[in-house]
Amino acid sequence: MPFPSPSGPNSYIWNLKQVYVARQGDNWPAPFPFPGARGVFGGGTGTNVIDYITIQSTGNATDFGDMTDTRNASCGASSQTRLVNCSGAVGPTQTNVLDYVTIASTGNAIDFGDDFSPSDGTSGSASNNTRGLFAGGYAPARGTNTIRFITIASVGNTTDFGDLTVGRYQIQTSINSSTRAVWAGGNT
Repeated sequence: MPFPSPSGPNSYIWNLKQVYVARQGDNWPAPFPFPGARGVFGGGTGTNVIDYITIQSTGNATDFGDMTDTRNASCGASSQTRLVNCSGAVGPTQTNVLDYVTIASTGNAIDFGDDFSPSDGTSGSASNNTRGLFAGGYAPARGTNTIRFITIASVGNTTDFGDLTVGRYQIQTSINSSTRAVWAGGNT
């Protein structure tokens, strides 16, 4: 039985029984993590540094590049190919800057667009391979209830997605599947 080619899993037609048998025998390529998969993170207290780790190995983080500005806090949303950093604070001032990097190659971040609800970076974020969501945050009012979205593959500004049940900042936990996001905790 042939397996999907590197050009994608849709290179062949499969029936459910074939997939089930291949998965049970551990003969089906796992969708994640991909060889060389990276974890990328940046920003923080008074820094613009972006670092990365290789998920399959242990070791220290390595310099990836720099964000477009220095932010006291930052959150992000990513697909398999791109990471978008959301707005954060530059000193005491909230910023609306969104920037992005291509995960497979190191380098400095590039301008993505603007967040219509500038935040100090205490928003919660979630994403799937298509859309990134940013929820809550400190500005424009302490504990905003806005949820904003972006399409990760194309640059642009955030768009209104809806509202949290209550306005909050310093969201403690964000979890998501490919179809649903949940934000928990935070200050009101």
